[in-house]
Amino acid sequence: MNIILVSNRLDKAISLGPRELLTLGLILTLLVGAAAFGLGMLFAPNRVEPLLRLMPGQHARQSEIDALAVQVGQLQAKLTRLDGLASRVGDKTGIDIKPFLSSNAAPQGGLAQTGKSFSLSGLEALLGNTDGKMSALIDQLTLAEAVLLAPNSEHLPRHSPMVIAPQSSSFGWRVDPFTGAQVFHEGVDYQGDTGTNVTAAATGKVVYAAYHPQYGNMVELDHGNDLTSRYAHASRLLVKVGDTVKVGDTVALLGSTGRSTGPHLHFEIRYRGVAQNPLRFIDPSNMTVAQKQ
Repeated sequence: MNIILVSNRLDKAISLGPRELLTLGLILTLLVGAAAFGLGMLFAPNRVEPLLRLMPGQHARQSEIDALAVQVGQLQAKLTRLDGLASRVGDKTGIDIKPFLSSNAAPQGGLAQTGKSFSLSGLEALLGNTDGKMSALIDQLTLAEAVLLAPNSEHLPRHSPMVIAPQSSSFGWRVDPFTGAQVFHEGVDYQGDTGTNVTAAATGKVVYAAYHPQYGNMVELDHGNDLTSRYAHASRLLVKVGDTVKVGDTVALLGSTGRSTGPHLHFEIRYRGVAQNPLRFIDPSNMTVAQKQ
């Protein structure tokens, strides 16, 4: 049997004899078989994931998903720690903290609105931001727990480093006296006369006693439990690194060294290196009597 193909696109008719038909049949059989095999491999349950992983970009996407999973795991661990801290602080203060624990979802609501889905980069940014906030909360609760458990400890900086004196600058945002820019002031400034005693706000060990380009003559005390205090711009230092000082001991004399516009004490309290508001620690009844040397 011969098959004759006629088309207006061909210059002439083509005749397919037995040999040509056999060859065409074998080619079609191979193509259909290959297609069936490929589809079977693609949709077989145990084959889908390996094949998807081989698709362009899939490996990268899986790596990103794995990274997000690690971040979620870290957040869950921090939530567990945060719940424990909150419960202990709640028990100490008598505040019922149970409704606020992570096991109880906070009630939410509001108007129905059309939003947009998160992109992968947006979700990563949100997780990173949440992780940072949770770390800060854990630090604050840990500090609060330490203060609650030992409110009268001599290692907590609860004593004023000077007698009641005018504050020339408070903790927080202010206008920089040199540049006029808005900057964050990480301590409290006490105005006074040059030579006035500066005393330790708590018992601790001297870890820094030298001239600093910006702080001027500065003393830094380590009070343990990740708490430190700084006494800057002194005219004279009276302690050295390695000394152990008691609460109320004189560590320096007031001055105006370093980046300063006049005689004052720049006083800082830091927890894990992060500046805290000193006025949240200082007990007004623990004021020292400042005298001039």
